[in-house]
Amino acid sequence: MRRARVVGAGLSGLAAAWHLADRGFDVTVVDRAPSAGGLIQTYATPHGLVETGANAFVWNQCVAKWFTRLELEPIFPLPASQRRYIFRDGCPRRWPLSIVESSAMAARLGWAAATRSLSAEHGESMAAWGDRVLGGGATEWLLEPAMQGIYASPARELSARVILGGRAKGPRRLAAPPNGMGEFITRLSGRLAQRGVQFAFDEAVECFDDTTPTIVATGAASAARLLAPHAPEMAARIAAVRVAPLATLTMFFTPHDRDLHGFGVLFPRASGVSALGVLHNTDIFTGRGAQRSETWIIGDRDREMTRWSDDELQRAIAADRLRLTGRLTDPLAARLTRWEQAIPIYDESISAVGAAMPTLPPWLELTGNYLGRIGVAALLDHAEAAAGRLAQFISNQQVTG
Repeated sequence: MRRARVVGAGLSGLAAAWHLADRGFDVTVVDRAPSAGGLIQTYATPHGLVETGANAFVWNQCVAKWFTRLELEPIFPLPASQRRYIFRDGCPRRWPLSIVESSAMAARLGWAAATRSLSAEHGESMAAWGDRVLGGGATEWLLEPAMQGIYASPARELSARVILGGRAKGPRRLAAPPNGMGEFITRLSGRLAQRGVQFAFDEAVECFDDTTPTIVATGAASAARLLAPHAPEMAARIAAVRVAPLATLTMFFTPHDRDLHGFGVLFPRASGVSALGVLHNTDIFTGRGAQRSETWIIGDRDREMTRWSDDELQRAIAADRLRLTGRLTDPLAARLTRWEQAIPIYDESISAVGAAMPTLPPWLELTGNYLGRIGVAALLDHAEAAAGRLAQFISNQQVTG
């Protein structure tokens, strides 16, 4: 049987291993961590579930196939989650723009559509694109919080060409496993083991040779180091990708009759709130806790907040919650998660990585969240494509050999 290796046991690596096994490979998955999952972990606590990373998939045909493969029944968001808020002038608002700002945005959008100038210009940031196409008010109170909520980075640091070119079109319906995203990882890694895939945890890969076809499914920094001897151009481009740190604080509270219900709240920089946003977990999916569950998302916001101590962060979030709710309430329980490198900053360096893909040697493939699209559903697509290319190379080699 043909051998193959996957470096990294996060979602990308596990999915790649599955597709390699489908194509008849004897697969070994190697990871320096003690278990599978990477950024995606779910902890069951006495008060409810805590997600350390993504809380859902964007539901599409690829994701639906995975749920069927793993015999998982998806759950979809509750009706309350349709309400989403942006914090402005001390209040959460469904629509944060004034009548004047809304009219200006409509006029600018209409003009951009009429003049065919909706597309991003060369070197244009998302902030510059928003100012040009939407207007300053819409950029500050709509676009900026949306970018921070998705990419954990200010709009001025994001490439409009990369963001607008990489986002899926159409409505975005979410779905999740009943017991959290960790259930997907547990089910997937268990099924892989049943299929004969070998796992080597607590094992750091320092180098590899070309005798074993390999898919690198690690973070950007590790991928750049591993690829340097074999694909120096690609390694240099991946090394140029900046990765934003992130922290999340999940807290459980006794429900209150004045609780705000909905998917969550985004906090524009101008709102004066430290956090990027808050998710109302028990309003999004069933089974997330008997109490009220909130996950506060913390980025650096030019203050290196993710480096603050646990006590400093929890005090800052308590102050944020006081501003949002008008109440200073101690949580029933809290869990803080930190990731030094969580989400790539989607600037022009992401395009450069994609352009260098043909420079990889044919026995070496790459999958990860720095290849042009963000989100866990995109990771599944990338992994399948990488496994397919590697299998095709081996098949061609066998034919010519």
